[in-house]
Amino acid sequence: MIESSRAYGRGCLLGVAAYVRSHGPWSVVNVERGLTENLPKLLRSWRGDGVIARIENAKIAKAVHELGVPTVDLRGSHRPPGGAMLDTDHRIVSRMAAEYFLDIGFRHFACIGYPGVDFSEQRITTYIEYLNSRGFDVDVYSSPNPPPHGSDVLGWESRGEMDRSAIADWLRSLPRPLAVFACNDVRGRQIIDACAQTGLNVPEEVAVIGVDNDEVICELSNPPLSSVQPDTLRIGYEGAALLDAMLAGEEPPIGTIFVPPKGISHRLSSEATAVDDREMATAMQLIRDHACEGLTVQQVVSRIQVSRSTLERRFHAAFSRTPAAEIERVRMSRAKLLLMETKYKLSKIASLTGYGSASQFATAYKRHTGLTPGQFRKQTQLAQ
Repeated sequence: MIESSRAYGRGCLLGVAAYVRSHGPWSVVNVERGLTENLPKLLRSWRGDGVIARIENAKIAKAVHELGVPTVDLRGSHRPPGGAMLDTDHRIVSRMAAEYFLDIGFRHFACIGYPGVDFSEQRITTYIEYLNSRGFDVDVYSSPNPPPHGSDVLGWESRGEMDRSAIADWLRSLPRPLAVFACNDVRGRQIIDACAQTGLNVPEEVAVIGVDNDEVICELSNPPLSSVQPDTLRIGYEGAALLDAMLAGEEPPIGTIFVPPKGISHRLSSEATAVDDREMATAMQLIRDHACEGLTVQQVVSRIQVSRSTLERRFHAAFSRTPAAEIERVRMSRAKLLLMETKYKLSKIASLTGYGSASQFATAYKRHTGLTPGQFRKQTQLAQ
């Protein structure tokens, strides 16, 4: 019982499929559905052994419970009685977005969510808490319209389309350049639309990051929306593994299993550098664009046409780290994605991230992360 209308649900379904391929055979019943749709009538006569679901509301939770079979929920809101539950780690999602904005120099922050919706509340609350702990205030959007009936995600998303003028007024009232964290991609697209309405440039004046990395929604935004990418494939895979264990008689874990996101999928909506020193902003852009091509600090010096000592001093003043550290940070971010998402050999990853050899890359990776590339890959890739 997993929706196929959004990328999050489709990713979970692919994770289930990956588990079935390697641990089956299972006979799987999956009906095309949206997040809030009721259980299909065919399940009244279904005689199955277990359910993997994303339970959106109490009505669906009750209907699933009445099926009377072991159940694993991948939504994180309604724990099945006697069942198991997995969810994205919303604390890490929020911190990842906040750290990205801090890394590129933002000092003015805002966030927008859906009041009363659990995942939104968790993401927004932890985003505010983290930035407050770093000494920054965060402005929060408050809708002037009453909540939709039932306050479900789809209701809030529809209401958000009516809030565009109010969101635009809110954005105009805030200091800029401004970094905005949206609780999901639909909310992020609404921010970008409001910016277009009010003449605010994205990302130069307002940079935006959403959550869920739904490619269709992100690419329909203009400019395309950057987004935190949940590890939905792993959530689905681990959910299927849990159901398999429960069917074999094992007790489900008591607490929710939280799965960290994979990273941020960068698109144009966040490609800004919020510092007053324009030469250092240019230096940062050079590093972001060319670090994985083997860019050196000396090449940055030559392009910016300042002395190395001046570059080091001013770059550190703007970003609290050296140009060399930033080059390595960009390379490692790319390397992590390649280790997670591909089966490339280390020599291939080294060449794609600007290192001269596999051994040079492995040494740098261990220094940067505390893990060897092999250890990291084993922790983050699905079992084959």
